[in-house]
Amino acid sequence: MDLEDRLSELIDDDDFSRIDQQFGRLNLFEALGAVRRELEHSNFLAFLLSPSRSHGLGAEPLRRMLRSFVEAIPKERRPIRSLDLVVGDLDDATVYRERDNIDLLIEVPNLKLVVTVENKVGSAASDGQLDRYATRVRQTHQGWRYLFVFLTPDGIDPEHESYVAFSYVQIAKIIEELAESASESREINLLLRHYVETLRRHVVQDENLKRLAVQIYERHKEALDFIFDCRPEPGNLLGTVRDLIGKTPRLALDRQVVSIARFAPEEWTDIGPLNACSKELWTKSGRNVLFEVKSFKTEAYDFSDRILLSLILGPSALAVREHFFSAARANPSLFSGAGTSIGKSWTTLFSKELLTKNAAAGMDDEQKITALTATWNTFVNDKLPKLTEALAELSKQAPVAEPN
Repeated sequence: MDLEDRLSELIDDDDFSRIDQQFGRLNLFEALGAVRRELEHSNFLAFLLSPSRSHGLGAEPLRRMLRSFVEAIPKERRPIRSLDLVVGDLDDATVYRERDNIDLLIEVPNLKLVVTVENKVGSAASDGQLDRYATRVRQTHQGWRYLFVFLTPDGIDPEHESYVAFSYVQIAKIIEELAESASESREINLLLRHYVETLRRHVVQDENLKRLAVQIYERHKEALDFIFDCRPEPGNLLGTVRDLIGKTPRLALDRQVVSIARFAPEEWTDIGPLNACSKELWTKSGRNVLFEVKSFKTEAYDFSDRILLSLILGPSALAVREHFFSAARANPSLFSGAGTSIGKSWTTLFSKELLTKNAAAGMDDEQKITALTATWNTFVNDKLPKLTEALAELSKQAPVAEPN
């Protein structure tokens, strides 16, 4: 059977269609870009757990959640009995967002219970963070009962004796059960199911889907391997940069690799000292000074949406390299981010982060592209013309060196 037939079999597979339909369905949270950001998850949980909010479920979501928190703690350490939560009045509970920087702070006055939920979807708690929150709550709620919860996708150990670990797997199960009991309300049922679907698509692993995917792969390995090999480059941000380079006048693309896009101003094309690299040592163009835009999406030590723009001095005669390097070091206001020493083959003359790792962590895809585009446009309008002219001028005093 040839590859075309195997691809056709894959498309006709009922199990494959089931997965495709599930991931292709409209999801309200995906439409809003609220799939992995802690802020949106905390906002939704605060809405759901507040008895007075418009979901119409009263205190039932809060009751179920608190019971699950408490039952995750050994009996001898529980601050309150499950029975007290079952029969207790929770209608006066108040849920606060970011009070004293705490993600969720829940006060239940009738039970003299205060609950702290630290929510971590894609990051870890900083040093001393959990301890600070616990200390603060004990100071502001003296005489209350305390329940400290560390909520993460996998329920990782908070490494703090006061906190109980809780996972989004458990959250999904609780909300799914709520959706079943709220079947008479079409709107809230739809909202809850969309949220559970979001968690299982983007935050936690759906074991049923995983088993189904394994079965499909075993049946259609060759077709799926072919599709995988033809997938676009990891992360769409480098593709965005390449589009921006292509739309910017008088820029020439150079050698491209999976995680790096290279380019140079067309003004440098016929300047000998900027085209003095052996074509076997770097790129086939023979350029020895190139701009590089690097994506860290494929870097094992980083694997983020960080995008770094650098001006790289590549292999050429030592005298040429020393000329450009010393000039860059003597003008740090223009050649910002230059390397501190000249390498054997490559040296950074200028660098600028088009998108930082920390900024990207708090953005959805659309926001990343918007921020990246804005930073690129600032670079093109400000630094790029100055660097282009400076390298052309420096070339006039550069030692004579012909390409190998």
